[in-house]
This record gives sequence, C-alpha cells and structure tokens, in this order.
Amino acid sequence: MSDKRSDRMRNILHYLWQHKKMDTRQAVELFGYSPASVRRDFQMIADGYPGMIRCHGGVVFDESTVDQEYIFDVKQSIQRVAKQDIAAEARSMISANDCILLDSGSTCLALAKLLSDIPAKVITTDVKIANQLGCFNQLESYIVGGMIRSGYFTVGESLAVDMLKLFSADKAFMSCDSLSLESGITNATMFEVGVKKMLIQRARQVILLADHSKFDQIKSHSIATLLSVNCVITDALLPEETFQRYRKAGINIIRARENA
Repeated sequence: MSDKRSDRMRNILHYLWQHKKMDTRQAVELFGYSPASVRRDFQMIADGYPGMIRCHGGVVFDESTVDQEYIFDVKQSIQRVAKQDIAAEARSMISANDCILLDSGSTCLALAKLLSDIPAKVITTDVKIANQLGCFNQLESYIVGGMIRSGYFTVGESLAVDMLKLFSADKAFMSCDSLSLESGITNATMFEVGVKKMLIQRARQVILLADHSKFDQIKSHSIATLLSVNCVITDALLPEETFQRYRKAGINIIRARENA
C-alpha cells in the first residue's frame, strides 16, 4: 500500500471509529481526497476491518458486531495517533536554543519525546515528562517543584506557581481538558489551574495542544480565554464546520497532518 493510501485510510478509519458513519462527500470535504480514491478506500475498509459495513455512498461502523476489547483498543489508538500528530506539528515550531515551558499531559509528553535532536532549555510541570527530558544530553531541563497530583504525575499548587515566576520563556506548550468559544480554556480540577495561568504569563508565545475530542466542551474551572493563546494545534479529525467556526472567531487554529 502506498504512503498516500495508507494516510487516507488511516484518517478515514479514525473518523469512522469516532463518528460511526462517513459518506464520500464528507471525506472529500474534510480531507480533500478525490471521490474515486475515497470509494476505493471505502471498499478496502469494508472488506478488511471488523464492524465496517459498506452502504450506499459510504461506510458505517457497527459496534454491536465487534468484540468490546477491539473497541477499547480502537479508542486508545485514535487518541494516541491524534496526540502524536499534534506533537509533530508543535515540534516544527521549536528552534535551536529556544527556552520552552512544557505543560503536563500525554500530548505534551509526546512532544517531549521528539526533542532528542535539538539544543534547548525546557521547563516542565510533569514528572513523567521530566524523566523523558532527562534522557537527552543536549537539553537543559528543569522540573518545577510543588505538590504532585497522585496518579497523574503533574505538579501544581502555589509552590509550583511561585517557581514558574523565576522563568521567562520563548514559547509555552499547554494542554487542557476542554475548550470552547464561549468559555475558553477550562479544566476539570483546580489543581493545575494556577500553573496553567502562570505558563501563559511567563511565555512570549503560547501554543495550546488539544485533540478534536476537547472542542466545544466546558469543565468547571476556568483558565483563560482562547484569545490568550497565539495558536491552537489540533488533529485532522476535527470536523470542518468546527474548524471554520473557530477560525471565523479569530482563533489561529492548525490541524496537524492536514496536507497528508
């Protein structure tokens, strides 16, 4: 299978696993593929993947015909690939000798894993990320001190906020639990809120990393408006309607691997 077909099928499969149905028009509009290519890919997907059923004009994913362990593996794969794509896009924004603030979370960890080949200074608020950064000899890495959230390995509360005030960075890469045009960036717990607010204050450029599942969601604790960040990087599975709505609202938003 060619690289282009592999990328097409990967994007189509992830959309189907997430939304359960896709027609030719959606694939053309969302990804820019030709109708003929999409129809051939639909047939290969229906022939080769559990639960995929060819229907008039498209494909549907019927979960009831598939083992639940397979469903769990699919969901894990969707998020993992999305985060890796976002991290790769973020990595392209980092230059040699940058000073970077790196937030907690799995997408920021995926970005940390891509920093093995660049001399830079990186300050993080995540124990797992700090452990990864410590493997790279050319990096000058710091971990912010403070209370560690049990089970999540993130550093938060007032001590961490105070320590962040000692740094001034070129770029901050932030994660979030949710974002929306109405409520901005929000978090499920108070633990990291102060740290995230300080990350925004201490960097000249702020890049928010958020996969498609985080959009149009609102959690209980407010962090900042979306106008507080310079750029939002998401993955290719963000629907076109949502993408255009955020752009029209003045948000600088990038879909990773959009030209794949």
